[in-house]
Amino acid sequence: MKKSLLTLCVLAFILPLSAQVGPSVTYEKFIQAAPPLSQVGVLEADASLRAGRWSIGCECLDRDMAVFDEYKQYVGQLGVGYARIQSGWAKTEKEKGKYDFSWLDAIVDGLLEQNVQPWMCLCYGNPIYGDGNTLGNAIPSDLGPWKKYVQAVVEHFKGRVNCYEVWNEPNISVNAGHPERYVKLLKATSPIIRKADPSAKIAAFALASLDYVFLDEALKALSPGLFDIVSLHKYFENPDEGDYDFRLLTERVHAFAPSVKVVMGESGCPSELGWAHALKFNEWTEYSQAKVILRRMACDFALGQPSSIFTMVDLVYPDFRQSFGLLCTSLKGKVIYKKPSFYAVRNMVNLLPDSVEPAEVSFTASLQDPLKVIGLRKDGKLAGAMLYLSGDKPSSALEWRQARIAVEGLKLESPVLVEPVTGRIFSLDRYHYSPNNPTRTYSLPVWDSPVFLMESSAVISASDNTEWHNEW
Repeated sequence: MKKSLLTLCVLAFILPLSAQVGPSVTYEKFIQAAPPLSQVGVLEADASLRAGRWSIGCECLDRDMAVFDEYKQYVGQLGVGYARIQSGWAKTEKEKGKYDFSWLDAIVDGLLEQNVQPWMCLCYGNPIYGDGNTLGNAIPSDLGPWKKYVQAVVEHFKGRVNCYEVWNEPNISVNAGHPERYVKLLKATSPIIRKADPSAKIAAFALASLDYVFLDEALKALSPGLFDIVSLHKYFENPDEGDYDFRLLTERVHAFAPSVKVVMGESGCPSELGWAHALKFNEWTEYSQAKVILRRMACDFALGQPSSIFTMVDLVYPDFRQSFGLLCTSLKGKVIYKKPSFYAVRNMVNLLPDSVEPAEVSFTASLQDPLKVIGLRKDGKLAGAMLYLSGDKPSSALEWRQARIAVEGLKLESPVLVEPVTGRIFSLDRYHYSPNNPTRTYSLPVWDSPVFLMESSAVISASDNTEWHNEW
């Protein structure tokens, strides 16, 4: 039985909250900040979707900065195909020559139970051999114990882990300016992985920034075949400014080996002001966090590269609580509630599964401000567009602007506008576009976060449901 628009709006407001562990005031305000359109439904997230281009970060479990058992049930709700984890040498080998993988088995198997494929970063040293075991510590000078550990890891997880990343951000702290250290590590590690599991892919570098000198010097000393992927970690106040670096990285990597894939290995945004780590000393909120993450995902989609969002939950460092999580957690790792960014990522993954590809499009718009428009191609046809104001870093304001937009080649018969933070679907009646105009000029509300202009039949709507559904 069809429900009234009023009933639908009430359901759209209440049901997401009932699915959360606790209330989210910011999510309620996102719902209240409706554009001046009639809502006709909400996106129905596919609980079985496993989009290979998307990954979520489940890092830092090797140093007990989060509790996997407390949040593992939420990972599968996102629809991502992959999750990035770290191997934890110091946690696995506490006595020389003896490896206890039980803690890591629980994480790997816990992800696989949800059909989420883990990819593992082999990183950080081990204090029993005199090395540090956290971000920025020196790459071990004695690689004998490291090589034995790598072989033990790959043999143990063969068939369960299909990609290994060699080290994490080797171009910072004491390793900065020493690409030869990373070259030595990669040359020692890659053959071990190849022999222990010939089917596994190898990701290299995981650079903290696009350090041209470090990268170029390292590539000069390496040969093709040692790795399949190059990953870059990129955090920008305005996510769209990172595209330049990724294009340059791809150009350099493909000059070295055209078959090597470039991926965004780590990016995200805090949800509060912080004094340490990426994007520090900015007054971030849960509003701007959701927008930053969606825009980074939009950029990676447009560039045609896989993307991993950092991170699933807030992390507790020894002296700092990091608020990058899609889930708000307590200091003991308990999940308190789903932030707006959780719903944003889940809905974005559902709107951009592997069957949808980016397309460059020409457009005209009445706004003078920079507007990014990314075409959506499905089954060889232009099926929609993703658009947002891209000139500045995302704000915490929930204000819409009106614009007249025409996208060349995009002719929708029954268009709708989808807002991915909340998943709401809005109708575009003939007041907002003319079906007789061959240019199909639309009068649309836009803001500094992606919205989707799509054919109504291409969007799965939960308007008739009584429940809210929650390649590396």
